[in-house]
Parts: sequence; C-alpha cells; structure tokens
Amino acid sequence: MKDKVCMVTGANSGIGFAAAKGLAERGAAVVMVCRNRERGEEARQEIVRQTGNERIELLLCDLSSLRSVRDLSEAFRARWDRLDVLVNNAGGLFDRPQTSADGFELTFAVNYLAPFLLTHLLLDRLQASDNGRIVNVASVMQAKTLDLDAAIVPQAPYSGFSAYRTAKLAVIMATYFMAGRLADSGIAVNALHPGVIYTPQSTRGVPGFLRPLAKLFMSPPERGARLILQLAASPEAGASSGKYYAGSRAVSTVPVSYDSRLQRELYERSLQWTGLPEDAIVLD
Repeated sequence: MKDKVCMVTGANSGIGFAAAKGLAERGAAVVMVCRNRERGEEARQEIVRQTGNERIELLLCDLSSLRSVRDLSEAFRARWDRLDVLVNNAGGLFDRPQTSADGFELTFAVNYLAPFLLTHLLLDRLQASDNGRIVNVASVMQAKTLDLDAAIVPQAPYSGFSAYRTAKLAVIMATYFMAGRLADSGIAVNALHPGVIYTPQSTRGVPGFLRPLAKLFMSPPERGARLILQLAASPEAGASSGKYYAGSRAVSTVPVSYDSRLQRELYERSLQWTGLPEDAIVLD
C-alpha cells in the first residue's frame, strides 16, 4: 500500500482510528477526516508516532453539513489528484430527534447523506486509481422497510436505533446500486458490518456503570478494522463489488435491500437531497 492514497472518515477514534493506523502501517498515505481539529491532530500525531509513517494528513469536516462535505472534497482535490481507497466510516447514533444544518433527520444526514455526497464528489479521483475502492461501514442493524419520505425527517415517537437502522439500510442499498452503475469503471464498492465493537459511540445507550462490563463482551476497535483493511488492501477484494461483508465473508442483507426499484428511487432522491446532478456518475 505504500504508493496508495487513502481517506478514512471519523479517523480520530474507535474503528476509524484503527483503520487509519492499519493503512499507515502498510505504508499508505492516509487522509484522516475528523470533526474536531484538536482531537484529530492528536490522533494524527499518535499514528505517526506508532507507525513511523509521516504521510498522514488531517482534514476537517462536519458530516452533518453538506456544505462542509463539499469543502472537504475541495480541500482534498486541491492536494491530491488520485484516491485509491475511500473508507466511509464516520457515523452517529443520537438519543433525541434532531435535524441537520440542511434540515434532514440528523442520523440519516450523518450516516447516509454525507458519505453519499462525498463519494460522488470524489469519483473522478477514485477512477484515477488503477483500482479505486469504496468501503462503506454499514451494520447488521438494518431496517426491514424503507419509507423515503419518513427517512429524512424525525419521526414521533423518536427512536435513535430505528433511525440508525434506516440509515444503514440506505447505505447498503446505495452500495448495491452504485456497484451496478460503476461496473465498468474499475472502482469497487462494498459494504461491511465491522462486528460488535466497543467504542464510545456503540455504548451511548449503555448506562455508565455497565460500560466496563460491556467492554468484556465486545471486541476492540482493532478487530473491527480488520475487515475494513481486508476490503481496502487485499487483491481479492479489489475484484469484488456490490457485496456486503460480515465476519470476513460476503453475506446476505434484509430482503428489501435487494429491491431494485427502491434502490433506484433512493438513489435518485439522494441526488436531489444532496444537490447532485442527475448524471452524477459519468466517468470517462
């Protein structure tokens, strides 16, 4: 990976940090995307210290803002003419109804709309790679249905877990649809479930006094990053696209995720929501 350029969102802690570190250990140039400059810089310096790889950069982005995602894309494009691996890892689970800066339900905005927009804005940089890879961190938590009108606004009564399941289902469906659109582009796009991993985000719903106990039954972030690194770096994964992985192998997702009509509707609505043109995937 020493000649590769990789971007990892949510890279200052948890699975994102472990993935960024793993890519750095393999010699890649790693662009860490973080929301907070101080925490991001601390994480960047720690990866440099642990790996000896100086080719680690920090870019800032608030994934709840589509404007911020566009700014991130412009900052990357000004520095790099190629992107070999995009790891859409960052996400959020919220315990009360909130809307993003653009007026969308916050969980859907952060977990789905932000990576959808970022991916499309960087497609030409991914195509400039000899084998561009998009790695979408999804979840085993998947809604069984998808109401597109309901997905973008907070529902009453509000359930953070329900909103999270909806967003992750959308990630998987978009992965499948984009894989078809990118079939002849040389870009592989896959999704994964990293496992039940102990991170501050994953234990938000656990009472503080139970968190040490939860840690005993959950895997460390390094284990969660293994599958990300497999899809990012292994030769075999570069030949695979449009799959969802769990436990290092491709597995099935909920039945509705394979609904091609709904996949297309989701994709077309996502272009509208994020302000992308209808011909967003047009590659040379």
